[in-house]
Amino acid sequence: MLSFSVAAQQVLRTSYYMQNIAPQLFFDADGRPTSGILFDITHAIADKLDAKLEMLPIPRKRVEQSLIRNIVDMHCVANKKWYKRGDLHWSSVLYSTPDILINNIGMTDISDLAKQKKLKIGTSLGYIYPELVTFIQNGNILPVTSLSPGDSYKMYRKNRIAGFVIPEIEASYLAKEPSDAVISLNENEIRCAFSPSMKRKQVKKINNIILDLKSSGQIDMILSKYNSTRRILAHDDAIAVE
Repeated sequence: MLSFSVAAQQVLRTSYYMQNIAPQLFFDADGRPTSGILFDITHAIADKLDAKLEMLPIPRKRVEQSLIRNIVDMHCVANKKWYKRGDLHWSSVLYSTPDILINNIGMTDISDLAKQKKLKIGTSLGYIYPELVTFIQNGNILPVTSLSPGDSYKMYRKNRIAGFVIPEIEASYLAKEPSDAVISLNENEIRCAFSPSMKRKQVKKINNIILDLKSSGQIDMILSKYNSTRRILAHDDAIAVE
């Protein structure tokens, strides 16, 4: 549940993980988040709630347990397909960002994967890709796991893997090459997941705040803010390949 400080101000605890690369999060030299889509949305929720926001670093695989154990109140880069527990509370959809499979062998449709054999594809630690399960089981894909899509991107540019999976929003910050082809895997509806311990009254209050942020256009403004500075072809500004 929400906690309270000595000044009687609500403290809203939310989580992030280092796989949240730009534009989801930007970090300072000490690894603390300073801006980004997740940063701005969660701070907007806390401001409307008149609460102090605490952003806690939680490993991706421990997010669900952190919600269940009431270590954090909410996590706002969540998809219902990623979690097993049925007792989590959920917000409405914040926005959609399809997972895409960027590859250098010309594949543009998911059915193209069935023609492959042990194709090395970069995936991110702790992420679930339901659309790829059958291809992995059939040996069409050989997953190569990295800590983040940024790490997969570096391997891809060094031709160590034939492709990698990344959310479309995050892919917009990577340098593109004419040889890059894209498969759209899903709609990937992003929501806030809430701790089962959070009182329904609080869940409803935060959900109403989210609906207000959506209807007022504030969430669209946050997305546009980072979309307007994306670096699709700016190789000097994109993730460096060492």
